[in-house]
Amino acid sequence: MKKIVILLSAILFMVACEKGNEEAKEAKVVVSVYDENGKIATGVPVKMYNEKDYKIFEKDNLTLPTASAQTNESGIATFTLPQEEWFATQSQRFLTFVVQEGGGPVNYQIWSAGKTVEAGKIIKIEIRLTQFPN
Repeated sequence: MKKIVILLSAILFMVACEKGNEEAKEAKVVVSVYDENGKIATGVPVKMYNEKDYKIFEKDNLTLPTASAQTNESGIATFTLPQEEWFATQSQRFLTFVVQEGGGPVNYQIWSAGKTVEAGKIIKIEIRLTQFPN
């Protein structure tokens, strides 16, 4: 009987440790950027805003991003979000990803996509750089 109790305790401990490792995983957001013809867009700066900073960005498009990355030769910008930095107080964050040409009060164009990101998950986002109709 003692052996069964010890075995069950060991299994329970292992399962509990596994869950803890899962929570400590970082989240990743993979942003794919395409031009208006659907071709990959390389070398494009992609900005990421957290909830608070995006509200400021909406009023002033020159607001510095929370983080930024550039698309690679496959048109992908990857954002890695460590659990301890991004999910210490909440398991989900709403983040907005922005591609911007120009800036200030006039002569700018913005493409964006927002998504809820969960700790330990990989999220995929697409931004298509369509032209504004004249």
